[in-house]
This record gives sequence, structure tokens and C-alpha cells, in this order.
Amino acid sequence: MKIRHETYYIKGAPLTGVNPLPSFRARKNRKIVPTEGFPEDLKEDGEFISKVLPYLVQDRYSRERKTLGLKSFVLENEYLKATFFPEFGGRLHSLFDKISGKELLFANPVIQPGNVANRNAWLSGGIEWNIGNFGHCYTTCDNVFAAVLNDGEGNEFLRIWEFERLKSIFWQVDFHLPDGSPHLFCHVKAVNPFDKDTTTYWWTNIAVPTDTRTRVLASCKKVISFIGGVCHYETLPHLEALPGVDPTYPDNATRSFDYFIQKERDGDSTWECAAYDDGVVFYERSTAPLYYKKLYVWGTHKAGLNWQHSLSDGEGTGYYAELQAGIAPSQMHDKLMPAGTTHSWTQCFGGIALERERLFDENYDAAVDYFDEEINKRITASDIDAFDKKFEALAELVPEEKNILHRGSGFGALEVMRMERDGDGTPPSSMPFPRDTIGEAEKIWLYLLENGSFPYHPASELPKSYMTSEKWIKRISDAAKNRPSALALMHYGVAIYEYQRLDLTLSNAYDEITDNLQIAEARFAFEKSAEFEPSVTAYRNLAILACRDDETCLAESYYDKALALGEAMDDFALVSEYLAFLAKEHKYEKAWRIYESLPDEYKKVDRIKISAACAAVKLYKFDYLDAFFAEEHYEVREGENSITDVWFEYSAIKLGRDRGIEHPEGKVLDELIDEAWEKCPPAASIDYRQSTDRSNKYRI
Repeated sequence: MKIRHETYYIKGAPLTGVNPLPSFRARKNRKIVPTEGFPEDLKEDGEFISKVLPYLVQDRYSRERKTLGLKSFVLENEYLKATFFPEFGGRLHSLFDKISGKELLFANPVIQPGNVANRNAWLSGGIEWNIGNFGHCYTTCDNVFAAVLNDGEGNEFLRIWEFERLKSIFWQVDFHLPDGSPHLFCHVKAVNPFDKDTTTYWWTNIAVPTDTRTRVLASCKKVISFIGGVCHYETLPHLEALPGVDPTYPDNATRSFDYFIQKERDGDSTWECAAYDDGVVFYERSTAPLYYKKLYVWGTHKAGLNWQHSLSDGEGTGYYAELQAGIAPSQMHDKLMPAGTTHSWTQCFGGIALERERLFDENYDAAVDYFDEEINKRITASDIDAFDKKFEALAELVPEEKNILHRGSGFGALEVMRMERDGDGTPPSSMPFPRDTIGEAEKIWLYLLENGSFPYHPASELPKSYMTSEKWIKRISDAAKNRPSALALMHYGVAIYEYQRLDLTLSNAYDEITDNLQIAEARFAFEKSAEFEPSVTAYRNLAILACRDDETCLAESYYDKALALGEAMDDFALVSEYLAFLAKEHKYEKAWRIYESLPDEYKKVDRIKISAACAAVKLYKFDYLDAFFAEEHYEVREGENSITDVWFEYSAIKLGRDRGIEHPEGKVLDELIDEAWEKCPPAASIDYRQSTDRSNKYRI
């Protein structure tokens, strides 16, 4: 089997850059809240924290689409055709079953980013490879390295790889589709080559179409669900939070929900599948430690459908559910990765045509038993274990330079150089990082590595990258102390504020004294940076710290200082964030004045328009709101309800005016909003709520 690399043309909204402002982590981990009877062993490691740094937020996109020519790699034999996009994290865009003549995945007809991932931008469709931290992978909308290798039996296979900067993990995925195989195999290898523990995370996210009747089956029945913000432990096909609903049918969902399917025994090879009305089944099977499975659905309520439409080609498109597979009991569980260890496993994907009636048997256990029999005729636990051993050996092959056909970021090369200089572990040879990949984002850190100081950059230049790794903090600290500058102190403040020992995230450890010292040290560094040379970044970072201390007047003054600098309008990031802050703090008149002063190009930024709407409803700017609600919005965060909150208040004011109440306030306004929830449903195009139950409108 030979791999083809070709251009894939698709309509899409391109990503046009990153937000230069650092997105700081929360200070404490979030913990699961289990119900009575939740197994004690599943409470272990049951906490997580959302992080972005050292990565930057990808919020530069729109809904204006053009024809994109994407690089693709195609693996094809007599059974399957698989198409990969290395420019989007190595995503498997399409898996076409040549026997049934059917696409097995939801192959999105467009590239349409939405605000769903850790870094904001995310795509629906295909299969996404998630490593790193709670939330979608940091490279899901980034380039990764890709090379073509040979398995020694005449079959080429595809490898993608990268260096994950947050947790300092090297990872690769090998894709095998040998001649004569009805399965696409992926073999994952994640390496911690250092002498310190870290934590890790992996979920394979598989989008399967649900535009016809679909049923999801799995090899295990015990599940964890998080519906309503509480952690339940239940047995399929029953979920306490969805009474009277069979949650194995995605189309039954009247709200967004998910559940995590648990393993039964150590060493099991577990599977999950999606069965369709025509009897065709997509399935995946995996070896240890990829035990755990998951089903996620947006729901068939108006907002759930709108999410799917907005991530695809408009109304009537984008219907899918996610089958997932992970190495921990849920995505709220982090997993220890001890020093010097490697995690690896094999997962396979395929399609098969079976008896529809038996797949949709009213008896869930009978349907599961039927598919278990059938999958074992195709690939048994012993079979996939044997493939795993074979692929484990092939995972050690070293790609030659000529075989590297796509390149990721330069931070892997930078880390390899640091490791060599510090004698800190050995990078895995199966993942080469050519030094010529080091570009503008990495150059400041290369200079620090080679010179022990930061290069001079005017403080008016917004940063292109940040470094928060423990392995770099001493260098950053020494540079800030020995050769202080606005740039060095600003970067030291970011690094020390963000620093968190990853191994302690598993031990419920929160040291308030240490945390307060870090915050104080970061604040001092930002203040000294601004004294050296005032900058948007230093003042903005001080505003964030003040805001988190509930010193909102101080935060506002720092934002004002940042906004007064000439370079403040070189990028829309600062004013976008400031408008959201002012709206939250009820400074509506000031927010509106700033909004009206903006250049037209910034007024078109969706996040700025949403913040302006929050002010406009308080100032009775109905002309603005009428136009706002007539537009399509694309940067609503998953779980965010800001647009519908404004809609219901806007509708409540109109209800009041119809009754002679010109400016309803307080209890009167609250009562009118309650009435608007019942009588004034928002248009589908602006409704992104994950639940229409007002008492439970937010999803954890």
C-alpha cells in the first residue's frame, strides 16, 4: 500500500492568527462532585484544570468562507480510504468504506472553526487526536509533523508527531492500512523522557453521522455521567438525569449530554460502535490502556441543532455524535505519567454490515451481545494485541529527513536543543525535530538559551509566544534578575504566575501560601516591567491580577493605562477583553463610548459585537440590537449563554413597554425576563444554550 499526498479542496474559513495576550489559568483545580454510591476508586484523580498557556488563543477566524487547498495524505486499500489533514492536527477527515460504499465518519463539508477548544478554534467532523489537558488538543487547528515510512512488508504507513509544550510530552501516532486489511490501525506512543513526573491525557474523538437513526453500543455498561453538574455512576441504558430516555440513541437527546463508559477488567480490549438504519456499523476497538469510551451529543433541541449547523454548512447540515476513547475514567480525570515512562496502545477502525433488527433490539444487552459476537469474527482481543506488538516495534523507526513531508512548530526543536544543553533526558529518536523549523515565535527563546538574556524588543511589540515550562523558569528568572528589562520582567511574571507542579494536580494539593507568593511575585514583575517601559501586555496583566482580587477599580485603571498607549489599537485583543470586563462590571456607558470609537474593522469582530450587545441592552440601543440579532454569530463559547441572556432581557423590555413600563428594573424586570423565557423564544441562529431548562441552563 502506497500513501498519496495531494491537495484537498474544501470550502472554509481560514485561521488568520493568534491572540497575543496570555490566557492565565484558574488558581484551583475543579473537582468532580459525585453522588452517593459513586465508586471510591473512581474518585481518585477526579479533578482537572483548564489551561491555555504556553499556547496562545486562536480567535482569528470568521464565517466568510473561500476555497482552501489543504495538504492531505491518503491511505487506501481494497477496503478503506482514509484522508488526513496535517494542517489541522493530523485530523482524519474521512474514512470511506469501499465495501458498503459509505462514509463511516461525519466528513464535514466545510472547515468552520468554532469556540469550543482550549485555544478557542475547533472543527467538528472526522477523528481528532487529543493529548495534553482537559479540553481539545492544543494542536487541533495547528500543523503537526508528518512522515511516510515503510513497514518492511511493502506497506507504507503515516506518522504524525509533535512536542506537547504544557506537560512536556513527546507524542506520535502511526497509521497503518496494510493491503488486505479491513481495519485502519493507529498506534499511539507518548513519551515522558524526563526525570520528573508529569500528568497526561488522551482522548480519540470520533465524529459519526447522525442524520439517520443511530444507535451506540459498547462493550461495557457502567458509566459516569455529568449531566446537571453532578457526577453519577449508572448502568446503561438508563441515566437518572434523562428519565424515560434511552441514551444509547443520540436522537433521543433533548439536551446536550455525555457519559463515560467504564472498563470491567484490567487488560480488556474494549470497543464502541455506531449502528445505522441500513445495518452498516462503524466500530473502534482498542488495547490497554485505552480502556474507556464515551458518547457525546449536542442534543436535538434548537440550540443543539444550531451548534451543529454553525460548525458545518448551515441549517440542515452537520449532524453528528462523538464516540471517544481515553486512558482515564473521564475527561475530568487526569493521569499520572511517571518520569521516564512511555504509554502506548493500538486502536482500530472499520465498518461492517449486519442485521439491523438485532442491532436495534429493544433489549440493550441482546444488541451488545450480538455485536460482540460479530466484531470477534473480524478482530479479537488477541488479534489486536498481536497487531499492537508489531506496531510497537515499527513505532521506533526513525524517519529520514527526506521522508518528512509536513512540518509542525519549532518548539520541539527548541526543546531538543535545551535537553542537549542541560543533559536533561534523551528525546525520542522516532520523532525528529529539524532545527530549521525554529521561526519567529521561537527565536526569543533560542536567544535566551544561547545568551542567558532576552534580546531587546520595544515594549510596544506584542509578544509572539510565552514560555511557562518549569524547565525554562530558572533561565527566565536569571535573565530578569541579571539583565532586567521590560521584556524579561514581563515574561518572568507570566511564567511564575502560570507555574504549577503538574504532579500535584493529582493529589488535591493546593498550597495557598505558595500560590499567594507566586501571584505577588508576578505582580511585582509586571509593575517593574511597566516602570522600565510601559506596555500593553504589562498593564493588561496587572489588570487581570487586580480583577481576580476583586479590585475592579484598580483593574479598570490598568486597562485604561494600556488603552492609552499608542500600540493598544495595533491588535483588537486588548479592547475586546476590556469591553467584556466593562460590561461585566456594569460600566455600560463607558463600554459603549469605547465601542463607538473603534475603527470599523474592529467593530466587525464578533466577540466585540457580543460585548457591545451586553451594553446596548442596558442603554436601550434597540437599533444596534435589532441588527445584532439578525446576524450570525460565530464566537460563542461552548456553554456560554450571553447572546440569549441579552435576547431575553431585550424581549422583557419590549414586553414592559407594551404595558407602559418604559424602563423596567429590579424585580419587575426579573419577572418580565421570566415571562420572556416562556413567550419569546430566540431565533435558532442565536440560540447556543446547551439546555432550555432555565433552572439548569448551564452545563458543567
